[in-house]
Parts: sequence; structure tokens; C-alpha cells
Amino acid sequence: MNRPDPDLSAEQHTRLDLRVLDNQNSAVLRSAPSMVFATALAAYAMHIYFRHGLPEGMTLFPWMWIIGTVSAGRLLALSLWRRDAQAEQHARAWSRVVMVLSALTGLSWSLLATWLLPTEESHFRPAIAALMMGISAAVVVSHVNHFRAYAIYLTCMLLPAILNFAQQESASTRTLAPMLIFFLILLLVGGRRSARANERSIRLQMRLEAAVAAEEGARRAAEEANLAKNQFLMNMSHELRTPMHAVLAYAQLGIEKGEEERLKRYFERIQSSARGLLVLLGDLLDLARLESGRMAFTFRPVDLVQLVDATVAEFSPEAQKRGIALAVEGTFADVRFALDEARFMQVLRNLVSNALKFSPEGSTIALALTRPGDGGFRLSVTDEGIGIPDDELERVFDKFVQSSKTRTGAGGTGLGLAICREIVEAHGGRIIALPRDAGGTEIRIDLPRAVATARVA
Repeated sequence: MNRPDPDLSAEQHTRLDLRVLDNQNSAVLRSAPSMVFATALAAYAMHIYFRHGLPEGMTLFPWMWIIGTVSAGRLLALSLWRRDAQAEQHARAWSRVVMVLSALTGLSWSLLATWLLPTEESHFRPAIAALMMGISAAVVVSHVNHFRAYAIYLTCMLLPAILNFAQQESASTRTLAPMLIFFLILLLVGGRRSARANERSIRLQMRLEAAVAAEEGARRAAEEANLAKNQFLMNMSHELRTPMHAVLAYAQLGIEKGEEERLKRYFERIQSSARGLLVLLGDLLDLARLESGRMAFTFRPVDLVQLVDATVAEFSPEAQKRGIALAVEGTFADVRFALDEARFMQVLRNLVSNALKFSPEGSTIALALTRPGDGGFRLSVTDEGIGIPDDELERVFDKFVQSSKTRTGAGGTGLGLAICREIVEAHGGRIIALPRDAGGTEIRIDLPRAVATARVA
């Protein structure tokens, strides 16, 4: 008896019990063709073996007719069971059918040792006992999963033979009775243990399947929710960008046409805030497109050195204003990769902007191109800023996650590095953050083999 699982409701327990019983019914019913074939061979062999040792006027044809009728019933039951679209719900009814057929099959075999028992002079009785043991071994294979049907089959087959053997006058025949009793007990005990182990295995398998199905359902629901979220972000980003452009336009008009210096400063603040919101909306839109696979990439051979130089030129005025040096390291004259130029420039801008944001005055930000030896290239952006704690080097690439050292400062929204990772991985590359012994952070991008590389300068 299986202990109830406290994690399952009564309805779930009932459904699980029916599935287990249906599995047991299936094991017995599906074995019908092979068992019927084996029965036909055994019955014919018995006919050949016994036909010269039977008493005058006795024949095995009536017994063979009985065996054939029961076998036909087993095949019919298998056919009807296969056609039952709700066999699992009808598992208890089919279980009763299986047990009735098992009883009839066992009784039909027992007729050899009772009604058709040969005379003592024929010396066939030990052969019948051996036949019963052989049939019992076959029953173990076909019926042991359904223990009740298994026990009924063996009992109906062996018990009449045991009683008949025990009543015979011959001592040698009577000794067959305790031998069969011991054999029956041995089969029942072993079968019970095997059936219990098999039932536990079936239940565990079904619970595992249910857990996998539930996890798959949860995964699909999460994916659908994520798609809905991405669609919402894209729609909202589009909808909000239009009024924000209007705010920027009116703010610029106020700056240009305003006469009071105080009002101009207000318009400048409005303009600055609106631009910050546009950047945030752009990041949200990019992230939603990347996650939903709707971001379009146009790959073509691009000189990576030129992209680095262009990025440095773009941020040099701000760096000089803050007293920070921008340096380019690497001597490669022409390094061409299959890149989406606009998207990869977005990565470079984000990395340099972050480095500037957290670098102190008088420090240096270095952009370096190196060749690690695997056929690809490595691009590093190194700063001397506040750095990232070791336990956060991977987490800073998650969405909406910032380093604990930047949360109270100009840490942004936590989308920039997440977008960088998505874009780099779309290029077949890898981006990681590394601490520097001297302080600061190195953001390293490893790119696969270049499309073409010119000579080293």
C-alpha cells in the first residue's frame, strides 16, 4: 500500500492511481499476442507429447478448444482496450477484465493436472508438474506488474494441481504437491516485491513527467509574459518618444526666444531631463527588440580601428573638460570584422560613457586592441575609476542591475551593459568585466576571427 503524498490533492491521488492501474493493465493486455502464440505452441507440444499416453478414448482436443477460446478472449480484450479512448478512466473496469481472463487462463492450464491427468503408468505426471512451472515462469514476465492478476493466474493454475496431486495414491505423485506449494509461495512473494518496486517506479516516473509538464507550462507562461512585456515596452517607447520630442522642441524654443535668464535655465533643465528620458526610452526599446529577436542587424566588413578612433574623437571634448585622458593602444592598421556598425558603435559609446562617468579627474581611460592568439581580436576599455566588487562582475550585465558602488551616484538605469552583452553576443563575441589591481575596471570584448586583416603597422 503506497503512502499518500501530502503534496497531492485527493483528486490528484485518484488520477495517479488510475494511471498506475492503466499502466499495469497495459503491461498484461499488450503481452496477449506473444502469450497466445506461446500458448498455441505449448498446447500443440502437449498434444504431440501426451497423445500416446492417454487412456483409451481420451483426447486433448477439448482442452485445446478451451485454451483456444480463452486465448481468443484475451486477443479480443486487447482489441477493445486499444479502441477505448478513455481506457485510463476505465482502468478499474479493465483491471477486472484482466483478472477474469487471468483466472480463466490459469484454470484452463490446470485442467491438464486434474481432468486430463494421465494414469500413473504413463509416467507423464512429473512432466505436467514441470510444464506448470514453465508456464509460471512465463506468467512472471507477462503478469507480474499487475500483481492481483498475477496471483490469480498462478493460484488458479497451480492450486487445483496441488490438490489433485495430494489426493493421488502414488507417493511419487503426492511429493509433487509440496514442491508446487513451495514454488507457488516463492513466486507470490517474489512477485509481490517485484510488483511493488515496479509500481513505485511507475509512480515516480509519472510524478516526474507531471513535474516536467508543469515546468514546461510555467516556462511557456513566462515566455508569453516576457513577450507581452517586450511588446508593451516597444509600444510605450514609441508612444512616449513622440511627446518627448515635442517637449524638447518647445524647450529649445524657450531657450532661444526667452528673454529672462532665469526662464532660460528652466528650459535648459527641461531639455536636459527630456534628453535623459529619450535615452532611457531608447534603451528600453533596444532591450525589448533584442530580447524578442526583432532587432535587425546588418553585418558588413567594418574597420574596427576606425570605430575605436571615432569613439575617442566623439568623447574627447568631454574627457578634456573633466581632465581625463583617452588613450588608444594597439598597432593594428586595419582590422575588419563582420559588424553592424551602428550597433557596435552603440556598445563602444556605452562603455566609454560609463568609464567617463566613474573616472576621477587626472585618470586615464584606455581603449586597447590585442590579438589573443585564437584567430580573433580582443577589445578592452580600461578605467581607473571606482571599480566593481568581485562578486558583482557578472551581475552588472543583468538587466536593471547596477554595481553597489554606483547606486547612490550617477549609476544610470542598469540597462547599458545588458544591451552591450546582447549586441556583442549577437556578433558571436563575449563581453566580461574584470577588476584591475591598480583600481578601476576593465571591460573586455572578445570577438571571433576577423573577416580580413591587413598588415600590422
